[in-house]
Amino acid sequence: MCNLLYSEFYKLRKDFGFRIMAVLAVFFTFMQYGMNVVMETILRRGGAAGEQEQILDGIEQTGILDILHSMFGNTNAIIFATIFVCTFVIIDYSSGMTANFVGKGYRRTEVFLAKFFVAQFGAVMLYVLTALATLLFGMVFEKTGGLDAAFFHDFFNYLALHILYLTAYTAVIILVCTLTRNMAVGILVSILLVMMFSNFIVQALDLACSYLGVEVQVSQYWIVTIIASCPVRDIPSRFIVVSGIAAVFWLVASMAAGIFLFEKRDVR
Repeated sequence: MCNLLYSEFYKLRKDFGFRIMAVLAVFFTFMQYGMNVVMETILRRGGAAGEQEQILDGIEQTGILDILHSMFGNTNAIIFATIFVCTFVIIDYSSGMTANFVGKGYRRTEVFLAKFFVAQFGAVMLYVLTALATLLFGMVFEKTGGLDAAFFHDFFNYLALHILYLTAYTAVIILVCTLTRNMAVGILVSILLVMMFSNFIVQALDLACSYLGVEVQVSQYWIVTIIASCPVRDIPSRFIVVSGIAAVFWLVASMAAGIFLFEKRDVR
């Protein structure tokens, strides 16, 4: 297992896709602030009035936590982690590396878990990098007077929760990649079906349950919905408990399903 982990970490260090996603995550964070600065400058020079004045007020009230929520809650940062995980996992199937590991006598569970843990690590690093970029660029572009104890309490609480959510989300994406084993299909299903449109599917399930008289909201337990609905300030304790349990469920269930599929299916 140690040799497998070392091999996977080596591939992560050399992975060009990971570096590209890291640069894009930082650049996209910079663009979030840059667009606000440009819009604010244009509106001030043009003498904002009416709706434009409301837009200007909204931009001025946008702080670091709001940008952080935009990056995480609106899945802006998730797309970079999604693409990285898909390429990192599926490339071993297309190159025959997975079959090579299995052919050398490694247990299939160990092969899967080594890839699983390192992919999770890489995705978390992308998230932490995005959060640090948000904070640093915010200190440059925004007023730093509000960086008090309450700010850092909200910042790190929100980040810690989303790292937990991300591990569950990444586990789902790894399961999708294990099922598809094709780069184009894996990325397409992960981005479109899971990241973008899964909320509509679970909301439809909510309507179906309501029609049948079942008082259960499936959507509030789906990991993508949890990521989008997590408040950035004053997070209710009930939300933390419910979302945490749901995230652990998706993490464990997806990992177990991935191990089962990897054990049963041909890896050629």
